Amino acid sequence: MIVRIIAKFHDARGAVICYNTLMVFEVINNPAFTQAAGFTQEQFRKLDQLYCAAASQKTLNYRTVDCDFDEGVATYTYYVSSHHAPYLQFIIRKVGPQTMMYELYKQGKGRIVKSGVFARTYERLCKEVAGL
Repeated sequence: MIVRIIAKFHDARGAVICYNTLMVFEVINNPAFTQAAGFTQEQFRKLDQLYCAAASQKTLNYRTVDCDFDEGVATYTYYVSSHHAPYLQFIIRKVGPQTMMYELYKQGKGRIVKSGVFARTYERLCKEVAGL
């Protein structure tokens, strides 16, 4: 879209200065903006596949998934064994109508990642599981 802008200004002496300018507005397509908001089934599958891979290597042996729809919070918790404290906890929190926040907590360290981007938090979770 092309817009013609005509502006009149007065300089320090009081003379009128006219500007005749063309501006071009270009719409940038961002496919991430149009994607569905919220925690997707694909993201849940990634968390579950990570657990399955770690369980096959005997590094993680137990997991829990809790959802609180009233609070808008879901947690995916990884345990080294069922009688130990949680080792890693992946929290999905709804902070706005179309905004999700992802947090990762580690036993003994507290929160180690907080991001609005799933991929960043998931990448750090993969590093922590690989470090077991």
